[in-house]
Amino acid sequence: MLKRLLSYLEKQLSAFDNNFVKVCDSFDFDAIHDMRVAVKRLRALMILAEKLEPSFNTAETEGELRQLFKLSGKMRDAQVQQSLLADYAQNLNISFGEYDLWLRNFEKKSIKKFTSYLKVNTSTDFTRNLSQTLSELFNKSENAQIVNAINNLVEDLLAKVREMNEDQQHDEQLHEIRRKLKQCNYLLSVFDKDDPDLPKLSETLQLLEKANDLLGEWHDHDVAREFLFNFLSNKSTVDYPGYSRYKLLLEKTGERKHFLHMEIVRMMESELGNGDLI
Repeated sequence: MLKRLLSYLEKQLSAFDNNFVKVCDSFDFDAIHDMRVAVKRLRALMILAEKLEPSFNTAETEGELRQLFKLSGKMRDAQVQQSLLADYAQNLNISFGEYDLWLRNFEKKSIKKFTSYLKVNTSTDFTRNLSQTLSELFNKSENAQIVNAINNLVEDLLAKVREMNEDQQHDEQLHEIRRKLKQCNYLLSVFDKDDPDLPKLSETLQLLEKANDLLGEWHDHDVAREFLFNFLSNKSTVDYPGYSRYKLLLEKTGERKHFLHMEIVRMMESELGNGDLI
């Protein structure tokens, strides 16, 4: 198990490094996404480290990687929203040129903040401390200790998700459910999905992927409405001739967001609601 865990750590570090270079070179859509996924997987390993060693300091270990992740999130949001807007424009056969330009300017500003941050941190190795600290901690842990820690973490995370699922009135709950289900997925990915001692693992990973896909699209629509409201904040129904188009876009994104919310609730209750998933 230790060998698999260290291999998983090395894989995520490599994924971050490779995609970080691409992001700095071209701010590629997929590279930004893959770099951020690598960071999320590394964060899941830090949660595991906290379970193995209570004195483990996540904030100190993560260091400047936290700010890098935050700034890259702004670029990612802008790019995803441009793609989502293009889909709605095509499906509705309506042009949203002003808003598309607003999103492109938002992306440019986000890229500028990201590059400015990198200029100040040109000599920073964003994962060196994390790599060394996690490797040392994991190497001191027994195989059984690692397995038990992952199982206990996943059980705790799923228990919290089920508890939060009872409150469907606040979007904050779904955001937190999304975060915790991703952590479950990343932690369980350390195991061999074909392990005969874990007969439910492969099916559980598929369920988590399905749930995270729904939650991801829900999140994109939540951000879409937030961005749209910001775009329209200084425009009135009287003075802005294109307001009706954006009102329709708000309605359509709201309908889709609500549909996804209901699908997530159904899945949580029928497929992830009860029983041992590991």
